[in-house]
Amino acid sequence: MKLALFAVVLLLFLATGIITLLGIIQRVEIERKYLNALFSALILELIAAVLFLFSGTDFFSQPSVDEKVMREVAFFIEQHPEVYVPDLLAQGMQAGQLSAFLRDERAAHAKDGQTLVQLQSELDALQSKLAQRNDQIKWLNEELEARKEATLRLAKLERQFLVRMSELNSKISEWGTSVNFSWQPEEKREIALMLQEAFKEIGFMEELEIPNDDPLLANDILTRYQSEKNFKEVGFLTHQTIAFIIQDYLKSPL
Repeated sequence: MKLALFAVVLLLFLATGIITLLGIIQRVEIERKYLNALFSALILELIAAVLFLFSGTDFFSQPSVDEKVMREVAFFIEQHPEVYVPDLLAQGMQAGQLSAFLRDERAAHAKDGQTLVQLQSELDALQSKLAQRNDQIKWLNEELEARKEATLRLAKLERQFLVRMSELNSKISEWGTSVNFSWQPEEKREIALMLQEAFKEIGFMEELEIPNDDPLLANDILTRYQSEKNFKEVGFLTHQTIAFIIQDYLKSPL
């Protein structure tokens, strides 16, 4: 809109000037009164143009930074508020200096960006290693918990086994200092079963053998066990035999 208005005013000024000059040199025949009016209008247009030019131009100011550079400055200030560019402008920085300054700042920030990318890569690597360490710690914690549970189960089994051996010791005491399965075997079936279970627990019985309450079978296994342990007297269940069974149980692998 401003450009169109400027073009119209310029055309009118040119038309007025051309017609007036042609009338003055009598190339175009114009009545005197119209020629005076055209000449007055031309003079007024010249005066108005000169006044407008002088009022809109500061002949003593410092050269200003061009519009493109100012847009770059505005964009730079918006993107990087930590850099106070107006102070540099106040010191009279010229357009070329400001452009160089902006180029240097862009190069510095580009370098900072590359450094940031490198640091981010290193951070990702450290986070990956940290995740692996966390997985290892998690696995170790799970393994520790599993071993704790196994230890608790083992301790419980040991307590149960020791309780049974204590009961078996008590059963022996009911018959004196030892138990002879060959004498009154029917009354010793419970002791026979408890003894065979103990031998099964320490792995002295065959894998396919199943503990039962047969006193004769218990006596046979007892005799073999005492013979392997070099007992002087075999065939009698004593407190010493129970102690050997407990020792073998504690030595057995988990």
